Amino acid sequence: MKVTFFQRFPNPKFLSIAKLFSILNAEMINRGIDTKNIYEVDPNFSFLGFIRTNLFFSKNQNEINHITGAIHWSVFLLKRKNTVLTIHDAGNISELSGIKQYLFKLLWFYLPLKKLKYITVISEKSKKELVELFPWAENKITVIPNCLTIPYQDFVKPVNSKPVILAYGFYPKKNLYRVLQAIVGIDVKIIIIGSLSSEVMKFLQENDIDYINYEIATEDELIDAYKISDILCFPSLYEGFGLPILEGQAMKCCVITSDMSPMKEVAGDGAILVNPNSTEEIRKAINDIISDQELRNKLLKLGHQNVIKYFPEIIAEKYINYYKMILDKK
Repeated sequence: MKVTFFQRFPNPKFLSIAKLFSILNAEMINRGIDTKNIYEVDPNFSFLGFIRTNLFFSKNQNEINHITGAIHWSVFLLKRKNTVLTIHDAGNISELSGIKQYLFKLLWFYLPLKKLKYITVISEKSKKELVELFPWAENKITVIPNCLTIPYQDFVKPVNSKPVILAYGFYPKKNLYRVLQAIVGIDVKIIIIGSLSSEVMKFLQENDIDYINYEIATEDELIDAYKISDILCFPSLYEGFGLPILEGQAMKCCVITSDMSPMKEVAGDGAILVNPNSTEEIRKAINDIISDQELRNKLLKLGHQNVIKYFPEIIAEKYINYYKMILDKK
């Protein structure tokens, strides 16, 4: 089987999709799949870039063509019968308005969904979003979840003098401000991944919060942060999937996440679920984990059992079976 992955232009600020499919690519190669990676021609979307990328992609087709995400508009010259498009979420549509929203919805979603027969999404939540917008596309959409994207390791957690919490910034939807409000007065250290706004910096200083910040963490820095953290606090307001949940479970962190889809499905039984709009619920979950050794052991055990389902070899096999189904129908 020969598969070409069509990917967006490499950008150090947007590595999650590239990282995901580089891991799946390696697993497929191990299974004898002949893979190739082709990248978007221009780093910024433009009319000329749209034309050039579609033409370039059309010249590099294979037995299976797989657009891995973000550049949905690059489908137009690819063959319908053997092209897969992975859509990670549809949340950006609601963030736009007017002509920008119309063009985004048309080029990134409506026309690609109309053209193609094979669409994968990373969660039932993402599928539900698409079906609400485009009900006629429901039978085209298959859910294949993301895989764990950091190496699974067996290691001994350090004993911290005070609990260490890992949290994410980057965007308001990550809900960092409520996490910080929740830890005021609790003797913890917090590691924050992502850039910090002036408002957050002021809050950290005014409340004398012990913190470390990685504006953009390398993979090694991220792994080291997980290794020394006791708790992953991830009460996100919106996700297409929620990979940090799996990362936290894999790295022996007790996980707190939102009682919302898709986070609660991704976490399985291996997390405390909270209302992400409730600072008090987040605070209680943190205190419960700190004070209850039995609860910590339970969360770690159930987290380990859950993350196994998302190992790269398992998710790669799901894609390979999907490709085989497509080839059988050609």
